[in-house]
Amino acid sequence: MSPRLGIGRSDRIFGSAGWLAAALLLAACAPSLPARRPDGPPIQSWLAPSPPPEAAASSLPPREAPPGPVLAPGDLLSIGVFRQPELHLEGRISPAGRVTFPLLGPVTAAGRTPEDLERFLRDELSRDFLKDPQVSVAVKEYAPRRVYVVGAVSRPGGYDLAPAGRLTLLQAISGAAGFTDRAYKESARIVRRRGPGERAVLSVSIREIERELARGNAEADVELWPDDLVLIPSGARTAYVLGAVHRPGPFEIPVDGTVTVSMAVSQGGSYTKFAATSSILVLRRTPGGEERSMGVDLDAVLDGRLDLDLPLEPGDVVWVPERGIF
Repeated sequence: MSPRLGIGRSDRIFGSAGWLAAALLLAACAPSLPARRPDGPPIQSWLAPSPPPEAAASSLPPREAPPGPVLAPGDLLSIGVFRQPELHLEGRISPAGRVTFPLLGPVTAAGRTPEDLERFLRDELSRDFLKDPQVSVAVKEYAPRRVYVVGAVSRPGGYDLAPAGRLTLLQAISGAAGFTDRAYKESARIVRRRGPGERAVLSVSIREIERELARGNAEADVELWPDDLVLIPSGARTAYVLGAVHRPGPFEIPVDGTVTVSMAVSQGGSYTKFAATSSILVLRRTPGGEERSMGVDLDAVLDGRLDLDLPLEPGDVVWVPERGIF
């Protein structure tokens, strides 16, 4: 049962719908206000758009073993055509990912396996120049491979990967010195080269990987491919406390912590003497766009009913109304 709301002069003017609109309007203006930790100086809240609702649905991508070593810029190739010595080529793949082959000119090599490049050259030569050419591609020297980790990690950058080596997502993040406190682990992205000029974007829930590993599923960690780009987004984990508190404004919800209504009121410097503490409202917009209003009786919470102390979610607005004055 929702607690009784204290109705004052402003309540009579605006009504319950008016309170909702007013609270949301104040929330939109809140980024200019500083937040405080209960035991520290003011801190500047960093506000960003919340991750999209569909991000929460992401989990583990289909398990894919990396292909055989894929050619990359800097690889030293030796290409030959049987009984055609004038078509022999030895050279490195250019930074643009190409080699210049006799008769054919610039040919894209990066992103292909040696076998793929053999087939491509054979098809191109047989189309206009030779009958049933026998092409061989050998890698005399591999250039260093890298994966890249960017976003909400402590040390973003590129990390070496042996051409035939193995590196998982969590190993790469560990090499990047771990997550920052703003990491949105539910919605990581891996941008992967699948072929010449072709990229795929994989959605990964790192929280789901961690849960699976905790259950003993050692295969849950995603294996990275050379040239993978891992993006760990920064999530806006901000809620707001407004109304009859001493310091209304935004405050941050820890990534791995819980903030309840009573804690939010504390973040706001506690309630004023005019606060209707039995009639606090939590305004929430669900991922589906539905607006919800939930009542919380702070008096009952402070009397020991901790089960009524509602945990907050990013984007929530905690509204502390004033008591009615008659």
